[in-house]
Amino acid sequence: MIHSLHGIVGDVQYPLDLVGVFAFAVCGALIATREDFDFFGTLLLAEAAGLGGGLFRDLVLRIQPVAFTDLGYATAPFLATLLVFFNSRAHSWDTAWDVADAGALGMFCVTGTVKALQHGLNAPASAALGVTTAVGGGVVCSVLAREIPSSLIWDRDLYVVPAVCGAGLVTVLHATSTLRVATAVAVGLLAFALRLTALRLKWRTPRSALWRRTAARTGSRHRRRDDPARDRLIPTSKT
Repeated sequence: MIHSLHGIVGDVQYPLDLVGVFAFAVCGALIATREDFDFFGTLLLAEAAGLGGGLFRDLVLRIQPVAFTDLGYATAPFLATLLVFFNSRAHSWDTAWDVADAGALGMFCVTGTVKALQHGLNAPASAALGVTTAVGGGVVCSVLAREIPSSLIWDRDLYVVPAVCGAGLVTVLHATSTLRVATAVAVGLLAFALRLTALRLKWRTPRSALWRRTAARTGSRHRRRDDPARDRLIPTSKT
């Protein structure tokens, strides 16, 4: 099993990592420019989105983050910042960025889980780190931009769920001694396809029925003002 894990994180992972970091960094830079950040603020959010999940994973594993030792991992967010900050048309390439982001999500949920398994973590912990590797950077980026992370809101297309499925399947393959390069790639592609399908068909997580019942009893104190669905749930009195 150790040999198969080493095979998965071979030489091919490095260029794929850089592509994934670049894709996530572009998303962070887009958020920054939308919020009118300056160049250095945009670079900060690009770095956070591209590297945040991997940094957290490596710190939990008590290993030196590769982003601090390899110049390529710092260069990818810088290039993403240049592309977005000085190119007004970058904001119109939504489909391309969605595909790239989905690809990075599928790849990092697999490689993050594999790396955790290599360092001796149990299956649940490894899957959690795999998911964090895939979505953690985006969460950090949104927090820095003073936004609620879109991956955590019920009315956004599935994002965390594909990562959870990918990371969970990797741990199952590992437990059944069937984790190989081919099966790991297949899991990454499955997570990628699930994310794209969710975007296409508008798949979303269910909304909390308990919250709605509570809101109906307590009034508008916990409502979001920009949510018409919640406005319909809580009638207002007429004078």
